[in-house]
Amino acid sequence: MYYFLRILLYPISLLPMPILYVLSDGLYFLIHKMIKYRRKVTLENLHNAFPEKTAVEINIISDKFYKHLCDSVVETIKLMSISKEELNKRVTANWEVLNQHHASGRKAQVYLSHAFNWEWVCVAASCNIDYTFTGLYNPVSNKAMDQLMLHMRGRFGMELVNMNEMQKAMSAYQNRKTMWGFIADQNPSEPRRGVWGNFFGRDTSFFKGGEIVARRYDNIVYFGNVVKIKRGYYNIHFEERYLHGAHTQDEEITLAYIKYVEDNISKHPDNWVWSHRRWKHKRGG
Repeated sequence: MYYFLRILLYPISLLPMPILYVLSDGLYFLIHKMIKYRRKVTLENLHNAFPEKTAVEINIISDKFYKHLCDSVVETIKLMSISKEELNKRVTANWEVLNQHHASGRKAQVYLSHAFNWEWVCVAASCNIDYTFTGLYNPVSNKAMDQLMLHMRGRFGMELVNMNEMQKAMSAYQNRKTMWGFIADQNPSEPRRGVWGNFFGRDTSFFKGGEIVARRYDNIVYFGNVVKIKRGYYNIHFEERYLHGAHTQDEEITLAYIKYVEDNISKHPDNWVWSHRRWKHKRGG
């Protein structure tokens, strides 16, 4: 099945971006207008996050979100064949911020979020930073699709570690010049062991693994925010937040990250994934 998917999708990835975006428009009509994929969840999340906005404003955000979502699908397929040169034209960043301490031998980690298009951003990072960029990922339930995603994400040298094997793999990777990539705004597998904070006015559990790593190994911690400039073009702004992770208090990094993500989503609310059940867990549940 894996090779079937590659044979099926690779020719599509070779299409010029304007043609791929025509496919994206068709996909948008299918999943948003006809199937109404997770429409109820999306609108409920948006109303909860922005109670001050009118129904018209919420619908506009929702409509833009689905367009970005469909763009991200075809853009991810494009990763099968896109060149480094084209990717670097389309994804720009202040990469020098992430590279500034590389010569010192210090290990580092960067926090991102599910802002579009995080797939392109992570692959672009593996092309532009001096470290070995190592991302934690949640396996896709379909094994063939999971294998395909690993292939696309790793084309330019990014290494992937299954989140379920993080603790076992961590020590070995820390002996190398590694920069960990955490997309840490998803639901943790065990919410009771996460960090609970106020996220858009609601008690929300966040993944704590990144903070544990930073404090245990005294990693440098960066935060990164992705902005979609226009269709097919993205810019990431990175900032150094903690020079010494070991010097932070318990939950300090995660709580700062929660506020950082919320602030950035508020500026560009349509560019974040609203279709997942972010608030399905309750504290103590």
